Amino acid sequence: MSPVEPGSLMELITAPYMPPSEAPNPVLTLDDVSEPPLPPVSPTSSISAPNSTAAAPVSRNAQPKIAPGSYLLSLAMLLSALLF
Repeated sequence: MSPVEPGSLMELITAPYMPPSEAPNPVLTLDDVSEPPLPPVSPTSSISAPNSTAAAPVSRNAQPKIAPGSYLLSLAMLLSALLF
């Protein structure tokens, strides 16, 4: 078996199945852009009032409560499939 010469397989491809010679290059103008530019960013102050005594809110855990149960169920199904 001999190696294929570069470009020799292109001779076997018929015209309808040939790749395009060049990709289309659309020209974009300002009229083609449909979204306006983003508004400027305004600075926000994160300093709280010195007299405030409210406690910071406690962040919740993002893990749903059903996750441990689904893991145990999957483990039980795997073990039952292996044993029976």
